[in-house]
Amino acid sequence: MPAEPPPERERHGRGDTPPQGRRDSPDERRAAPPEPPVAALERRVALQVGDYFGLDVRPSRTFAWLGRRRPGSEIIVSLGAPPSVPRHPLEEHTKQVGVTEITYAGSPAVTVPLTAYRAAREALRARRARRER
Repeated sequence: MPAEPPPERERHGRGDTPPQGRRDSPDERRAAPPEPPVAALERRVALQVGDYFGLDVRPSRTFAWLGRRRPGSEIIVSLGAPPSVPRHPLEEHTKQVGVTEITYAGSPAVTVPLTAYRAAREALRARRARRER
């Protein structure tokens, strides 16, 4: 029966210091970055009113569409800032109120005022830019 080859390197002690006092190189200790969360990546409140229209409000942009939502059929209004990703993934919730389906990630009581503030700020910035021309 053939003997198994010895392991290339054994880990010893709390600091993972190999025998003979040698230390691992920084490249050997570096771990792969964590995978991005699979939950909602940005806070949002989305409304789908029957088969009539829908609105998706986020602090960085707003989407609006007629009928059911189809990729590429939305009107997108940028609110100036790039999307901000929360440190902890946000759980998405869906509620049905009559013919309206409400989907939200994060608190709507925070998302809607934050979006309104950014929309007003962007509108004032655009108005000032037009006046300065």
